[in-house]
Amino acid sequence: MKRGFFCRDPRDVARDLLGTILVNGPVAGRIVETEAYLAEGDPAAHAYRGRTKRTEVLFGPPGYAYVFRTRQHACLNVVAQPAGVPGCVLIRALAPVAGVDIMRERRGDVADSRLTDGPAKLCQAFDIDIRHYGVDLCDGVDPHLEEGPACDARDVVAGPRVGVGAAMTLPLRYYVADDSFVSRRT
Repeated sequence: MKRGFFCRDPRDVARDLLGTILVNGPVAGRIVETEAYLAEGDPAAHAYRGRTKRTEVLFGPPGYAYVFRTRQHACLNVVAQPAGVPGCVLIRALAPVAGVDIMRERRGDVADSRLTDGPAKLCQAFDIDIRHYGVDLCDGVDPHLEEGPACDARDVVAGPRVGVGAAMTLPLRYYVADDSFVSRRT
């Protein structure tokens, strides 16, 4: 994908990422759920309190991976907005399109519909972890993002975020209505 795609408001990037493809080696999935995190006025955003070693990549150019750990799990975000403005988009859920057998091995004994229906689950299925912090997701080297079929705006639902305490009610989560891989419905 072109870097300019990510040099926009995280709300627009989050909505427009639906339908694009995340690839990491032999596994690939179509993004069906995202959450936007804003540069200003968003206490749930990791960069809300300023620049730290952990959030450094958020202040760089768009299109790079911001991977963080929550408990023992990794979560993948893509940096959005121009360099210096720390917005990002969390990739919350994917519909597998390649490498399902590998995803099953990595995730264990779970139903196929549960392989990638959450940010930590998709990172486990895709073998994405903290070593991918700062990886360029636009350069075509794994992991990377590719264009996919655009979602019809009528199929996109905006609602409150999942699993955050602050700014939870803001309608910054976007998902494809009726997709079985969406983590939660509002």
